[in-house]
Amino acid sequence: MKRLRYQFYLPRDARIAIAAAALLALGAGAFDRGWVASAIILILLAVGLLGAFYAFVVRPARLPKRAVLNIRLADNLREIGPHSPLDQLRSRGAPNLFELRRALEGAANDPALKAVLVEIAAPALGLATAQELHDLLRAATQRGKRVIALLSGDNATLRDYYVACGASEIIANPDTAFLMLGISAGSVFLKEALAKLGIEAQTLQWKEYKGAAETFSRDSMSPALRESLDAILSDWKAALTAAIATARKLPPAQVESLIAAGFMSADAGVAANLLDRTGYLDDLRRDFDPELKDDPFVTVSHYLRHLAYRREGPRGARIALIHGLGPVVAGEGPLAGEFISGERVAGEFRRAARDEEIRAIVFRINSPGGSAVGSDLVWRAVREAREHNKPVIVSMGDVAGSGGYYVAMAADAIVAEPTTITGSIGVVYTKFSLPALLARLGVNFDSVKTDPVSDALSPARAMTEAELAQLNQMVGQLYANFTAKVAEGRKLPPDAAEDVARGRVWSGVAAKARGLVDELGGMDQAVALARAKAGLSPGEPHELYLYPPPNFFSSLGLNALRSQALPLDKLASALGIPSRWVPALTELLTRRSGVLLLTEFFG
Repeated sequence: MKRLRYQFYLPRDARIAIAAAALLALGAGAFDRGWVASAIILILLAVGLLGAFYAFVVRPARLPKRAVLNIRLADNLREIGPHSPLDQLRSRGAPNLFELRRALEGAANDPALKAVLVEIAAPALGLATAQELHDLLRAATQRGKRVIALLSGDNATLRDYYVACGASEIIANPDTAFLMLGISAGSVFLKEALAKLGIEAQTLQWKEYKGAAETFSRDSMSPALRESLDAILSDWKAALTAAIATARKLPPAQVESLIAAGFMSADAGVAANLLDRTGYLDDLRRDFDPELKDDPFVTVSHYLRHLAYRREGPRGARIALIHGLGPVVAGEGPLAGEFISGERVAGEFRRAARDEEIRAIVFRINSPGGSAVGSDLVWRAVREAREHNKPVIVSMGDVAGSGGYYVAMAADAIVAEPTTITGSIGVVYTKFSLPALLARLGVNFDSVKTDPVSDALSPARAMTEAELAQLNQMVGQLYANFTAKVAEGRKLPPDAAEDVARGRVWSGVAAKARGLVDELGGMDQAVALARAKAGLSPGEPHELYLYPPPNFFSSLGLNALRSQALPLDKLASALGIPSRWVPALTELLTRRSGVLLLTEFFG
């Protein structure tokens, strides 16, 4: 029998007023009794309470007249904010994706906001993230809000422009160069370079589409991987074409030509109707504040304080939001960067499953996969949460492939953007041996062993054909386990699961057509499904609750080393991966056993 909970709620303003009135009443009573000092103290406390409430709660939440929400998208946009003070300083107060969702969803229906101004200055977004931001801006535009996008970086990429197309007006700095270069995807191939260094890479892959190890085993892309990437790029082009054609009211055929037009000036963009006009941020500010004295512009953090104050009321049903970001590792992760610890994330699911206040769980994934064991720990925890009657809905970001798909497939439902990279249901193995390099360096390696196979993983020698065959059999068993769990979680016949597996990557739209994904959309769609699975009525409020919540120790930055970025931006850019992932990927490839659920990523 469902337990009904009745809550009596007294508004915060009323609570403060009652407390201040009580202090004043006590002060008056103290005066009557002749306790002058006590009366003065009580009256000062009442005044101080009211003053502090106004200064620290009311005033920071107030918006100026005809307020304009000012958002700046620059550098690498993080999914959630850093916990440590050091990282908060490094981020320079830039909003993260979690905050942007809340701000834009609130702004769409807020009569206190006159407009939303988004400055886009080379934020280096994945395509699915760009699509989600486009959709959020588009939703505000469709509700009648004036939304202005200003492209202000030295260069504006097609992904930057995709975000801007969600706005009702698109403006560019006169000197911004438009890189309308279409879409490409590829990888670095290191076989020849490794051979010149005296390094031999032995790789295994299950199955033919699994291209993650091709970086080390080939000099060019395999036909199977090329086929899968061609299909993804075709889906991406279709999504971009449709969005731009709708936003700019242009024929799709013309849009297809424009997005591959090459290098364009801002003036050429205006002539092609890709832009409304050129201009500067100062000009836009004068449009809203001609005399530059009212300052109607509010930051995302200011606006979120306003939303929190305005929405203050009885707490709604809690929906936990658990993040799985970066490569998957088992055991201790690296000292820097972003990664999914299988043990830690599994523990978060277990705690959320036991938390009586949690009605459902949204699992946000942006991961290329990694450790098979780490992925399996999370998969099992997701299944156990469902067994505790906690619905789990997955929201996929730019990539949720291989191990990133593994951790998702036991959920009640999976939501992905049409441009999400997902699938890649397969297994790879890579082992590096260095005998030629060691000999060249004059390094001698000697060992004592009980059996011929004892040094099979030594970098001093390559594995024998017999050892590789035995390992290949084990990797094949991991692949069989993976596909069996896909069939179970997605309710697919084994043959159908095999057809969509074989290591192939899919776009979100292709994954939905094949049963790997349930619905297309962003976080809002995942939350809507979580509400429905939790049995919440349409008008019943909910609270999206970060799980685990930030605590005192994390706010002190005791884990600061874990989140410090390393100077690997250029390497990461060349490989097409976020720099925050490089430490974990490096460790996975060099310090682990080599058997990985890892997808190729070209974000």
